[in-house]
Amino acid sequence: MLIGIALILVSVVGMTLLVNSQNRTAPVYAADRELSTGTRLSADDLHVVHVRLDAAAEHYLSAEAEPPPDVELIRPLSEGELLPAAALAAVDSQLRQAVTVEVQHDLARSVQPGRSVDVWSASGYSTVDDTGEVTRLATAAEVTDIRESSSTFGTSAAVTVELLVDPDEVTDLLAAFGAGDALTVLPAGGRED
Repeated sequence: MLIGIALILVSVVGMTLLVNSQNRTAPVYAADRELSTGTRLSADDLHVVHVRLDAAAEHYLSAEAEPPPDVELIRPLSEGELLPAAALAAVDSQLRQAVTVEVQHDLARSVQPGRSVDVWSASGYSTVDDTGEVTRLATAAEVTDIRESSSTFGTSAAVTVELLVDPDEVTDLLAAFGAGDALTVLPAGGRED
């Protein structure tokens, strides 16, 4: 009889330990509401959920600590969506605005992510004989990404350069783009003529 009771106790304890070891969850943050790209993240935007992530836990923001200060979303989050660590970026201390510029020429080799560039516009030129205007639209903008697109026949059609620019320069860049001006991205430091 004692042996039977001991066997029952051992099996209950063993089963409890097995269930507890299989039921490990990790606290991570999830969006309290729909959050758009560029949202400066605060604790009010998030709630804690306990989920079983196992090896994937490193890809999500752990709720074992407060959310990091001065970060913003670089992609939108749906309500209830877990917060991936890769969706966060430090807020630009200079409060620059991210914009994309499409150019129809090859870039200088020194134009790379992390480098500073100037953006120039050429307007009023439809033929070689035309008199147009060349204007520097952005000075010392930081390159954050470069993407090449190709035409349907595989030839290079355009290069899209993502930049962080001073907010005061955004209007001129958008106006030049809207007017169909030819834009050029050059390494920063050239003089304005």
